[in-house]
Parts: sequence; structure tokens; C-alpha cells
Amino acid sequence: MSYFKKVNLGYKYRLYPTREQKQLLNHQMFVYNQAYNICLNLWKKEQKRNKNIPKKERKYRKAVSYDAVVKRALKFRKIKFSTVVTQQARINFLKAVDKAFSKEVISQRLKAIKEATTPKEKRKAYRLGMPTFKSSKNINQSFNWNNQGYSIVVDDNKRFGHLSILKKFCKKIKTKNFKFRYHRKLPKDYKLSSITISKDSTSYYVSFAIEFKKEINLTVSSNNINIAKSIGIDLNAYNIAISQNANNIFKNEHNNQIKISSNHLINNNAKDRKKIRYARYTKALERKQSRRVLKALKNKEKSEKLKLGANYKKTQRKLNKKLKKLANQKKDLYHKISKTLTDKFELIAVEDLQTKNMSKSAKGNEINHGKMVKQKSGLNRTILNASFYQFVAMLQYKQTMLNDKLLVKVDPAYTSLECSKCGNRDKANRPKQDKFKCTKCGYETNPDIQASQTILKRGLESFGIGTILVDLKHKAFRSDSLETAS
Repeated sequence: MSYFKKVNLGYKYRLYPTREQKQLLNHQMFVYNQAYNICLNLWKKEQKRNKNIPKKERKYRKAVSYDAVVKRALKFRKIKFSTVVTQQARINFLKAVDKAFSKEVISQRLKAIKEATTPKEKRKAYRLGMPTFKSSKNINQSFNWNNQGYSIVVDDNKRFGHLSILKKFCKKIKTKNFKFRYHRKLPKDYKLSSITISKDSTSYYVSFAIEFKKEINLTVSSNNINIAKSIGIDLNAYNIAISQNANNIFKNEHNNQIKISSNHLINNNAKDRKKIRYARYTKALERKQSRRVLKALKNKEKSEKLKLGANYKKTQRKLNKKLKKLANQKKDLYHKISKTLTDKFELIAVEDLQTKNMSKSAKGNEINHGKMVKQKSGLNRTILNASFYQFVAMLQYKQTMLNDKLLVKVDPAYTSLECSKCGNRDKANRPKQDKFKCTKCGYETNPDIQASQTILKRGLESFGIGTILVDLKHKAFRSDSLETAS
């Protein structure tokens, strides 16, 4: 039985703007930042004014008032602007304020305040989740456009598309439409919600937030889970361990990119990326940049801004390009692995890893000094390089939102020490880092493969499938609520 489901999704494409178009886009990003900052400044003054006034007498500014002040300020400064861009800045600012005072963020802020021990940590805790001023000097910049006053045209060869936007400002430049690489087809009969133009250290991008209907052919629930089509995944620094034979899953799919060992371990290419990231040539460039910064700081007077030459910018572009390529390679590999797994399995069980806690610095503070700081910083780099959160996020939106299947996050505690065959949990089960042998039943295998089997077992038990029902902290995700993924 098939049915149609509404899906909200983001489609991102690379832009190829001309020099004039780059100047135009950069100006709109600057306008967006200025409008956002004006709104934030007004809101802060309003908060300060209402602080000592009774609740009934407090006055709050309306959205129209924000727009009027922004327009007046930009006109006074003789900055050309688009009303759509300034309104989108105001909308996003008000969303940021609502988020800052949501129950989830308030609880996080209170927890951080409670845990803070030094004045510096307390100041940081009080500002947690609050909107901040935007700087136009940052590498990553963007602005939003609504779903009006645009058009998308795709070339006959379907390699490139052309976006018509900011028509009022494009009259004075030669090339009116913005060219983008159409590497991924937009679905039929989609509704566009918003457009985001962004840039990073190397390129410009356009993102379309769209809503469309997707046909679902299979309905999966806790009552009809097929154990043969269920899989457990254990995430490690240098590989992804799965409970089923990976050679059968990835047969004739991405043979050149996906490397498999021991039939269950998928190489995440972290070692290859690490070699390039910390290669002699890369480190030499970084040292050169550091020397240039130190030299500029030495020659700088107190009132002057830090001046860095053209060679510094040229070298930084080289480094940014290399790092961007590594990030893209990792993202591409994770997309391919997650796409294959979500297409072939009805239930996926993963660990509920808290990457932020795992990669916390051991440096400590002025009161409590840290131990083994260098060793922990090296481990943190390895954990962050593996990008556990990114991979799980890809699995989650593809499994639940796009395919309407099941994904379960289970408690990661003792997954590598608990035997998946008999349930025996013992420290002696893992005598070595690369060896698992159960002291009770004698089951012997690779510890990572064993962990993936235990994760699957816990995932099935959370739905009442298995030998024993265990009280585990787990999170089961279904596609009842629509999510936006990009």
C-alpha cells in the first residue's frame, strides 16, 4: 500500500557569479547584517528600558516598527537596500529571540550557569543562546529571500540553471541571471518556501527550501519490523561497524570509494584525510601564516587595525581550498553510505553519542587545572574529524523523513563490553583493544562488530522484540513531525 507524504527539504547548489554579481551579493549580505544588528540594538534598548518597569506597563515594539527604523537608518546612511532582504533579517532576528527564550534553551542556560565556576564561565553562561551582532568580516556570510520575485530556468543540457533574483539591482549589470550548477533535480510540483544565498571561504551557494509530496511504498511500524532488515551501527574514529555483512549491502555500489574490511567495518577515510590535513606542505603554509600575523602584530600600533598583506590572503585561500575539499570528500562519502543503508533497511539502531561532551577540553580553568591536556586535545581532534553527529543526522532525516522508516538511538554505555549472544557484561570480555571474547559463552569477534550487534539488540528490545526487555535510555524517531534538512 502506497501513500503520499509532505516533505520539507533543502536543495543546495553552487553559484558561479560574475565579478559584478559578487559585488552585488556581498552588498546584500552587508545590508542583511546591518538590518539584523539594528533590530538587535533596538531590542536590547527595549529590554533595558523594561527591566525596572512593572509587567503591565511594559511596552514592546511591533514588527512594523522594526522595519520602519531599519529603513530610516539605512536611508540616513545612504545605503541602497532591498526591502525583502531587510524584512527577512527582521523575521530571522525575531525567530532568534523566540528561540533564546524557549524552554529548551533556558534549561541549557540555567544548567551552564549552575556549572560555571569562574567569572569568565559565568558571563559566557548568561549569554548562552542569546542573539549576537553579525560581523561582515566573517568568512561565512548569507542573506535570505522570500518565495516571490524569482524565477528558475534550467539549460537544455541540464548541467546548469539560471536564477533570476534582485531584479531591481541587476538592471545596471551586464549579466542579469545568476548561474548555478544543477547537479541535482528539483522534485516535481514543489512549493518554494525561501531562498538563501550564502558564501564561504571558497565559493557562493544558493539553497532552496521547498515542500513536496513523496510517494511512500512501505509502511513500517513497531508491529511489523522485519529483523532481517534491521541493522545496528557502531561509530568509531576510523571506521563504521555494522551488524550485517557490508560486502552484500554495498555490492556493485560505490566500489571505488567505500572500502570494507572484516566484512563488517566500513572505512570512513579519516586516516587519509588526517594525512592530507597534517601534511608537511600544509603545516609549512600554516607556520608561514602564523609568522606573518606575529610580524603584523609587532609592527602594529595600539590605535591601528591589524594589517595583513596580499600574500597572506593568497596563502589563506590555498589553505581554505584544501580544507574545503577534505570536508566535501567526507560529506560525499557519508551521503553515499547513509543513502544505501536507509534504502535497504527498515530499522536502524545507532548510539546516542554526546559529541560535545566527548570532545570537551581537559584544560580546566583558573581554579581547577586540567590533566593530560595534550593527549586529550589529540583525541578531541580525532573525534571531531570523524563527525559522528553529521553522519547520524544524515541517517535520521533520510530514514524517518524521506522513507518513513524507523531509527532508534540507544544508550551507548557498555556496548563494547556486553556480549550480544548471552548478554554477559564483563570488563574481562575485552582483554585487548582489538579483541572481544566472552568469558561466559566464549563468543569471539572484533570489538567494534560486537558493539554493533549489541546496539541492534538494544534497538530491537526497545520495541519489545528480543529475549529480554531492558530498561534502557533510548530515543525512537518517527516521521510524525516534519523536519527541515539541508
